[in-house]
Amino acid sequence: MFSAILRTARFFRTPRLATRWATEFIDDRITTPRHRRHLEYYSTRQVAVPEGVAAALGIELAQVQEQLANLPAFLVGEKKAPGMSIKWSATSELAATTYLLIRLTNPEVVVETGVGAGVSSWTILKAMEENERGRLISIDLPTPNSELLPEVGYLVPDDLRRRWDLRTGPSHRLLPKVLDELRQIDIFQHDSRHSYSNQKREYEVAWPHIRSGGILVSDDVSNDALHDVCKTFDAEPTIIKQSKESPVGLVRKD
Repeated sequence: MFSAILRTARFFRTPRLATRWATEFIDDRITTPRHRRHLEYYSTRQVAVPEGVAAALGIELAQVQEQLANLPAFLVGEKKAPGMSIKWSATSELAATTYLLIRLTNPEVVVETGVGAGVSSWTILKAMEENERGRLISIDLPTPNSELLPEVGYLVPDDLRRRWDLRTGPSHRLLPKVLDELRQIDIFQHDSRHSYSNQKREYEVAWPHIRSGGILVSDDVSNDALHDVCKTFDAEPTIIKQSKESPVGLVRKD
């Protein structure tokens, strides 16, 4: 037992970091499974990316399909970037959804939690560059294992970084500060730790700052957090099917 603790401490560099990750492990593996009573609520509502984006934005499907034909080369086909297959990277469905939302809503300010290798950030920034408008503020807590992820957001090309403000640290501390600083945002995207408590906290903190007509996006809708906050927000989520088990959730703020 003691040797296991020592190995864990060495892996996470400091006892403080090890303690935090141990606490989060308990939250993920013990607490969150108790909040999975409404998974059918998501599974019966799942639709494909084009239909989901059109429904969430209240626009014609043809408008979405037009933009879908222009997805960046690094996301699709033979030119698909190797980074798309890195552990923790966004799925093709999340990346396509994000790209479509940015192109179709032309946001000024987007905030995301969870960066990892940077596929979502890359996608958002590419769409903003095409729009010639926008600023992305990203928050991520780097993994302590630099062999798995040498640098947060390392896939994002240098020529897109002028629109990017990357802040490293825990979202429970940084997200409220960022939102208070910005006051109002157009899109909030959650892709950090997918526990019930963390998702619910981030949704609730971000929602008051999302402008009318803005969008809350969540990857890995795998517990009751989105269901519960939507009841509080009096909003109906759009659920997009992914190639993995957990879908993407979109909530438009009226």
